[in-house]
Amino acid sequence: MAPTTTYRERPSFTSEDLTTDGLAAAIAADHALIGYAVASVENTYELVEGSGSAVAVVNRDGMILFSRSDPGLCDIEGRSIFEPGTCWRESCRGNNAISCALSQREGVCIRGEDHQTSDYHEYCTYAAPIFGAKGEVVGLLAVLTKCGAAQLHTLGFIKTIAILVENRMLAGEMPDRLTLFFHTNPSNVGTIKQCIAAFDAQGILVGTNSTARSFFKIVSPHTQLTFGMLFSLPFQDLKKMWTQERTDSFSLSLWDGRSVNVALNRRVCTAHGPGVKDKNASEHDGNTVRAPGRAKKLEFSELLLEDLDIGDAQVHRAVEKASRIIGLDLPLMVEGESGVGKEMFTRAFHNSGPRRAGPFVAVNCAAIPEQLIESELFGYDEGAFTGARRRGQQGRIVQANGGTLFLDEIGDMPLPLQGRLLRVLQDRQVFPLGSGRAVPVNLSIICATHRDLKQEIREHRFREDLYYRLNGLRIVLPPLRMRTDLSELVQLLAAAERNGREVTISEEVMEIFRKATWPGNIRQLQMTLRTAIALAAGADVVRKEHLPDEFFSEMLPGASKIDVVETMVESGRLKFDGSLAKVQSVAIRRALEQANGNISEAARILGVNRKTIYRRMAISEPE
Repeated sequence: MAPTTTYRERPSFTSEDLTTDGLAAAIAADHALIGYAVASVENTYELVEGSGSAVAVVNRDGMILFSRSDPGLCDIEGRSIFEPGTCWRESCRGNNAISCALSQREGVCIRGEDHQTSDYHEYCTYAAPIFGAKGEVVGLLAVLTKCGAAQLHTLGFIKTIAILVENRMLAGEMPDRLTLFFHTNPSNVGTIKQCIAAFDAQGILVGTNSTARSFFKIVSPHTQLTFGMLFSLPFQDLKKMWTQERTDSFSLSLWDGRSVNVALNRRVCTAHGPGVKDKNASEHDGNTVRAPGRAKKLEFSELLLEDLDIGDAQVHRAVEKASRIIGLDLPLMVEGESGVGKEMFTRAFHNSGPRRAGPFVAVNCAAIPEQLIESELFGYDEGAFTGARRRGQQGRIVQANGGTLFLDEIGDMPLPLQGRLLRVLQDRQVFPLGSGRAVPVNLSIICATHRDLKQEIREHRFREDLYYRLNGLRIVLPPLRMRTDLSELVQLLAAAERNGREVTISEEVMEIFRKATWPGNIRQLQMTLRTAIALAAGADVVRKEHLPDEFFSEMLPGASKIDVVETMVESGRLKFDGSLAKVQSVAIRRALEQANGNISEAARILGVNRKTIYRRMAISEPE
């Protein structure tokens, strides 16, 4: 009897890897798949970077089109694996998750020695199919990781991401179609569990996601269905709601007696995913403050993501990435220094999505005393603790029901509360303090922090499970000093402060702004503009003399307080009849009086060294 070939032996395989030109042609052929999936690959890789892992987009033929990989992932002969252009069909690399997922049309994990070739015995491979509008497999998301770094939840995670890509692609490839987002449970509309169905102008069903195909029990992709065959409402009535841009959710009945909650989506999309609408050209001459486009009558509470994309490449990338997950049940984590506009960004994200009609509730976890934050977030019933209000208090989480909860500085949340928050995210219900009843909630949660949460995890100050639950899409906002759109940002911020006036920011002021370090970032710029515009009351130009006194001392690098006095005199902010030398003398004399004659203390007050005071006052320094 012939011996049986085992997986430990290394069979010979055909090589069908693509050349550079072949890879370019394959990418061009699947440009839509690439456009929708690449951001998900990059975001997923950010979560696993450094763990000996790689993440890839694979086409329907088993070819890797795009990947992000840790260095050192090689086969037993030292060749890099999971590279773009490599073929992972079974005929090329034996049994693996990619080949299995393509044939089985479902998520697959292959571990270690279950791979047919010993090249991959130290790795685990995972793959999940991405389905098209007719239920066909259009590609895969795949992960390769060293066995020692494998996680039990990896397969479930990439299956979720594959569904997100599928949903995004369906809506994005049919921008002119009437698209329904629906579910029998209203709380699931706008989440990964929602059904999506697109109809053409005649009411013919032209696209569905996997959830909708299961809901309608569609077996054959060639079955032609119409809206009237599924729902009892006349299609023309639905079309009228769509053209009138109905924003609230409503109920529809099916002929089989079921009822679903429905939302209509009319966002403009592009071939590379849900895009940001084109902005109107900025209406300004020089630095005249007229709100760009729609911002003429816009408050910060009404900003959309598109309004924030005003010229900086890093901000453009952040807006583009965030736009791709609008309407999807994927957490958003916004990082950046204090004052970079994290709340502004998250509010714009909220305003751009299907929950825009719901509340936006912001909670600064660092600003609430530790002993109060639990009751603030979760609320409490009457008698829950000494001093509790008679009828109790609704927590911020419940207040955000139907909308968005923004948890700013999530890294400062006390460790015990992190476990309770994780339970809310998992169960979608809240237990107020002192209460045994659960309050169901349907909300989107966005978090922001200036801390390095991975370092916080290493130091046991932040829960790792909560981090992975919140860190679906990570966006980093740049500090103001690194942005290239300062002029446009000044116009946007000043437009909100002008109260109907047309105000010009002088070029002299803009040049000062460009030199400033802005330690408080956008928050500091906003307050500086608010004060300057107020001080310029009656004038149509904001000049140097309208800038607040503290601006020069706090935000101009290398300026001592004596230099600031000189600048203020030159700008007219400080009136003094005499030379700058006399101004310096006055400043030093006042500092000496404040310091009771102590030269060292006066130097500290003025922000200069002792020799400067001796030199400018012509005092001989003691030996």
